[in-house]
Amino acid sequence: MRPTSHTLIESVAASVVQLFALLTDPSRIPEWMPGCDGVRCETPLRKGARFTARFGERETEFEVVDFAPPATFGWVERGQRQGWKTFFRLDTTPRATAVTIRHVWIPRSFGASLRARFFEKRSARRQLTMILENLRRILAPDTAPVEHPENNRATG
Repeated sequence: MRPTSHTLIESVAASVVQLFALLTDPSRIPEWMPGCDGVRCETPLRKGARFTARFGERETEFEVVDFAPPATFGWVERGQRQGWKTFFRLDTTPRATAVTIRHVWIPRSFGASLRARFFEKRSARRQLTMILENLRRILAPDTAPVEHPENNRATG
């Protein structure tokens, strides 16, 4: 099966170092990951490290597969959405950081491939957009927090 991928590239008004620190601090992942209620991690994040995230009643394990401070960070899911990979790339621009977020998944069946092509696209795009909105909200010190009810629902 061919991989399905979704990519979003936008700017965030923060330094690469600030963004990388936020993305890779396990205690802060629930602040920016849509639907995440908590994270357990026994070690600092690095390539090969594993952490468990809770989404309501569901828990899933992630393995860090890319960790190159302060530019790239990525994981593969080992739980219910086994094989979903998420990658972050941070590039310095003159007044902000360009953030590239990419979801990649290789469907295990023809039916899963069709579902990914026609139904998952909107969900993946919405999740990537919510991650960026959450990162912006967290890193904007002089704005009041905005509550997004959809962030409290588990996705996928």
